Amino acid sequence: MKEKTIQIVYWGSLWGIAEATFGYVLHMAAIQLPGVPGFVMFPVAFYFMRKAYLATGKADAVLQVALVAALIKCCDFLVPGNIPIRVLNPALSILLEGLAVALIFAYAERKKTAVGFASVFAMGILWRAVFLFHLFLISLINLPAALVTDGLLVSLRFLVLESFVNAVLMFTYLKIEKTARVVAVAPMVAYTALATAIILTLAF
Repeated sequence: MKEKTIQIVYWGSLWGIAEATFGYVLHMAAIQLPGVPGFVMFPVAFYFMRKAYLATGKADAVLQVALVAALIKCCDFLVPGNIPIRVLNPALSILLEGLAVALIFAYAERKKTAVGFASVFAMGILWRAVFLFHLFLISLINLPAALVTDGLLVSLRFLVLESFVNAVLMFTYLKIEKTARVVAVAPMVAYTALATAIILTLAF
């Protein structure tokens, strides 16, 4: 397996593990504290995407990492009783996050500029705007779309406030990552991370 593929599988699997564990806990907390997952999980995902980008030097690796994480999430389709749209929506949001980050990284590469606060804020706005449009469309056929159907303030919190908080966290990380290192990953470690992510996804 090529080193780039190993890195993609590894970081995508760690993202899947985070979604299945930390994300699960945050979504339980969101019952009492709406919006909590949105404030935290995108920056967590950004960390894994950024690591893959640094390890490979390729913006397209970011989208591939998101694809791995989304496919892991789709393992929930194997669990009896799961409502398909409640599996599809998180998987789609993961893909949209990866697409937004990959596009901004590619743009920064082309312009030879650093990824600053405006860039990370744009990442959140971009994927959330597309996701809200998707929710609006499925709301027309009476599928669950609370971020749209619960009112304008809920939509704005999701689009603007959560993107702003994300941007603060992500920009802070970028400022301190100068001391971070990305090391080679053994294929067996990547495979183990993938298996662990699938098991945890099915368990939770």
